[in-house]
Amino acid sequence: MTLGNPVRFSDESDRPVIMIPVKLDLRDNQAFWRRNVFGIPKRGLLGWLFSKGSRAARDYPWVVGGNPDPGKRTRPFQVARGSVDEVLYNITDKLVIGTANGSEVVEVAFQHLTFVSGPGGVCDTASDMGLEERISESLASTLKGYFDPTIGVRVDCMVNPSLPASQLNMYLGQGVFVPRRGERPIGWIRYYPDPSRREDYNQPHLLDGRPAGLYKGQGGLVIGIGEGLLHAQIDLGSDEEVQSPFMFITREAVLTPVDEEPRGGGVDARLSFCRSDGNEPVPTPVARTDEQCDVAWKIDFVGTAQIPGRLELCVDSRKSRLHWKPTTSCNAAITSLLFDLRDFSHRDVDRVWIDLDRDNILTAYALQVARVSLVWDCENEEQYVYEWGQTGAPFKTPGSVGLKCRMIENNMIEVGRADGEPFGYLELPEVPEKVIFSDTFQSFSGYHLDWLDQCGRISFGDTVLSLGEAYAEKCSGMPIARFEPGEPRKVVGPLVLTPYEGG
Repeated sequence: MTLGNPVRFSDESDRPVIMIPVKLDLRDNQAFWRRNVFGIPKRGLLGWLFSKGSRAARDYPWVVGGNPDPGKRTRPFQVARGSVDEVLYNITDKLVIGTANGSEVVEVAFQHLTFVSGPGGVCDTASDMGLEERISESLASTLKGYFDPTIGVRVDCMVNPSLPASQLNMYLGQGVFVPRRGERPIGWIRYYPDPSRREDYNQPHLLDGRPAGLYKGQGGLVIGIGEGLLHAQIDLGSDEEVQSPFMFITREAVLTPVDEEPRGGGVDARLSFCRSDGNEPVPTPVARTDEQCDVAWKIDFVGTAQIPGRLELCVDSRKSRLHWKPTTSCNAAITSLLFDLRDFSHRDVDRVWIDLDRDNILTAYALQVARVSLVWDCENEEQYVYEWGQTGAPFKTPGSVGLKCRMIENNMIEVGRADGEPFGYLELPEVPEKVIFSDTFQSFSGYHLDWLDQCGRISFGDTVLSLGEAYAEKCSGMPIARFEPGEPRKVVGPLVLTPYEGG
């Protein structure tokens, strides 16, 4: 398989995490990411036979090389060796894109990489040396065109005290997410050993102490459980030995049918544990207990009498978050999206793209799956609709998917729901706050609408800006507060807000 090629299935991209352990000679560790020391699955017949017949590969399918003990030798036909960019060319993620003939699955590079060494190893002084930035810039140049440029290649370097100095572990996969240095999480993940004691909970952390989740744009997380192998860890508070090496939270690959079990809030997330032969935790979806929690699971431990634990996830704990269903604090409804092309008069707009979930609510978080996308082609003044669960070509009748779209005065485009219901709900502040559209300013106080980046994009020729970023220059800093009596509506960036009194 090759980056950029259409694919239908890839063994590696379906793994939540892949760890590649290597030994480095500390006397020659400069630019280690360019050295041919990293394991790559062997291609061809012998590689296929090994993957089918090796017990190690069955027991630890998440580790390239088959065995989590990097001191053990690999078999002759188990792996090839290459540099980090060769790893990213061979172990790929999948991206679904829209085309004139329908959707297509394309191989792309994983954009989040974590390197972990022992004390005194290559990662021990990474921040002081600017190592993470150098690796990111090098890989971004090598892999240009095979990843989302609005995200870039993100690299973390951390230290695990249990590893020797010469040991280096590389992590990639759908469950590996690298927050920017200094970035603050927007949500949280909490594990309650005893659900009745709400003040007593544990949270997953990265090896350097930062929270492992939940950050803007995070669509998955792999968490180690007491094994010391992974870059993120959590204590499940079990007195019994837990054999499962890790658990992972990932976005569902496909939408759950509407008539099946309802999801928590608008989140399409699932919780799983690595297959094990011992006391494996078993998660079961349960009802939410507070307004901030978006999805929750009860966790039983097989073969013990322990009280079932509870894992809860909140995708955004900020007051400026998008709500799928109104709460008692919601006082505004997003009745439509209004795009005034004069806001971008310094450049020509080619297309406006909006993603909606299965309930026709804006997909404001990475743990939501887009059911439908509406595209406005400005040059031809035409609209297109993609239904991602279907294989047919895009069509031009948004009404068939419950949307309405119109153009006003040749420069304003308005999108709404055909049933008149909102695209979501907001809690506007009591006193005026500055609106912030870009996550570059997360350290500033204000009313953050940077989640717009997850639900739409605007293209200007070869330049594509996410929706929040597109409005950041013009609209960031404008004040916003709750509705005054008699005030019929507010326009904030692309959002048309009306008072909501049903909470």
